Amino acid sequence: MLFLYDDGDPAPAAVREIIGVERFGDVLKRKQRLSDLIERAVTKEPDLEFARVTDSSSREALVDMLTKRRGDEWVVRLPSGLVPVNIDMFVRTLRKLPYAPGAAIFGGRFDDEAMTLLSRADTVALLGTRDPKQRRSFLDSVAESSLGLGNAMGLVDLRSVSSFLGYMIGATEVRFFNSSQVSGGVFRKSSSDVAKMRGEHGFFHVVPDAMKRFLLPTFDFREEGGRASYAMENLSVPDAALQIVHHSFDPVSFARLLDCFFEFIGSRGTAETGTDQVRTVARDAILGKMHTRLDNLLRTDAGRQLDALLAATGPRGDIVAMGRKATALIERAIAADRSSALAVGHGDPCLSNILFSRNIGLFRLIDPRGATSLEEAYMHPLYDLAKFSHSILGGYDFVNNGLFECRVGDDLKLVLELDGQGPPAWMRAAFTERMAAAGHDLAIVRAYELSLFLSMLPLHVDTPRKLPGFCLTAAAIMDELEGIVR
Repeated sequence: MLFLYDDGDPAPAAVREIIGVERFGDVLKRKQRLSDLIERAVTKEPDLEFARVTDSSSREALVDMLTKRRGDEWVVRLPSGLVPVNIDMFVRTLRKLPYAPGAAIFGGRFDDEAMTLLSRADTVALLGTRDPKQRRSFLDSVAESSLGLGNAMGLVDLRSVSSFLGYMIGATEVRFFNSSQVSGGVFRKSSSDVAKMRGEHGFFHVVPDAMKRFLLPTFDFREEGGRASYAMENLSVPDAALQIVHHSFDPVSFARLLDCFFEFIGSRGTAETGTDQVRTVARDAILGKMHTRLDNLLRTDAGRQLDALLAATGPRGDIVAMGRKATALIERAIAADRSSALAVGHGDPCLSNILFSRNIGLFRLIDPRGATSLEEAYMHPLYDLAKFSHSILGGYDFVNNGLFECRVGDDLKLVLELDGQGPPAWMRAAFTERMAAAGHDLAIVRAYELSLFLSMLPLHVDTPRKLPGFCLTAAAIMDELEGIVR
């Protein structure tokens, strides 16, 4: 039996504007493209042959192939605009296909589309029907003689912008202890980390008013059964991480993102403490956290395996060696840092925490580090910049979403390769120019960014493949800070 993933129709213009790719099969969801998600599920079934149509030529080739095959063959067709949310039920359905009594429509009709099981002849006829009205009429005719099955696999129509964004919520990687749900235009986030939820909810309500236009208001805090949650408006706006990994930004839309981000930086409240106190905060909150996290990493099985891998093939040696060199570079940055005031900080303005519309320039930060009082919200003034930098200069979102490879170089050392070379050179240049214009020292910010890549390691031991990717990024920052060209 043939399984056809029909990715021949381009996504609607409104969806392409959001995601920046032509076809649904190329959309990334949790570290894999939708076409790969479907293909992996299908090819596990020995009785199914997978085929993907992507354009008119591949469609014609498939039609030609089908017309030459035997007449009693059945074909499953899934249009790429439809996607099963419940992959387990999708797989169960695939396993039952060899026992199907005849033609079937799965999950009902979605206007002019449906997931179908049809004869070879009917499939050829359907593939030749390009006009939506004609396809709707064709499905009407075959529905009369087809078995109608329920939507246990949770098929959704991605051609609707609201459905597409609803499906893509959490498409970029999220922490394992969080969960979320959407209902009636309200997004509710919950976690067993009650203090974290209380702080995230409280942050909006304690920060200076000038900052609030950049934040998504939080409301309805609840605590029950060992968990806590709070609500926000569910905006039909993608996060910036989703856009950068799809290479959706152009110079104009990225400049708009930078405008918003640096306006946010300028809106933060500050507290003059003197340079010595800011340096103390840096040593405690930046350098001290890195040391603690690396110690914790080496107590895990994944950390010890990573350490052995880096000792043998890492460009900067094992974890202890990397930590030692990073400490020297960060200490040098702290000594050169002339910052004399703390700032009210979001604490985690990476691109996955920035909802951004490239069309209208809407910019909203979500998931702050959190605070229940204004005093608690003060932090090192460059921390937010370093967090943003680790997405733009460090390519964090590509590693975090599995869009990278670690290969062995000619010197038998690991080399990191990001999908599509990661953030493009023009984007990195635009950010560094904006940093310089704002009076920030790039070397200092990148040294603090270096600490972030090493500090995050124990937070990702549940996905060990990411760990060498983060370490190789840290090694590249060390090279840059030392002026080394590899």
